[in-house]
Amino acid sequence: MTPTELSTIILGIVGIILQLVFKYVPKVNDWYQNHTNKGALMLGFVVLTGGAYYALACSPFAAELGIVIACTQASIFLLLKAIFIVAVSQQLTYSFGKNAPAKSAS
Repeated sequence: MTPTELSTIILGIVGIILQLVFKYVPKVNDWYQNHTNKGALMLGFVVLTGGAYYALACSPFAAELGIVIACTQASIFLLLKAIFIVAVSQQLTYSFGKNAPAKSAS
């Protein structure tokens, strides 16, 4: 497995985790359900996640974390790809789980 493939898998997992947290963590779910524009809110979190990934690429720990993008202007396209991967995995998780009832606080 190449580092690029590993990064893609990790970003997909991040998108899945984001969606599952917003669906099954009771306090987060309650907060999320009170917003009218959930799509824009989730896209904002995806952009923040992509931005955090890029920020980690600029950190001294990038090599240890297996981040393969450089902290350059050319890497912005890779950042957009990362945002796309996270958004797609998040939306697929939402689509597969939208008929499942969310856990409610008892």
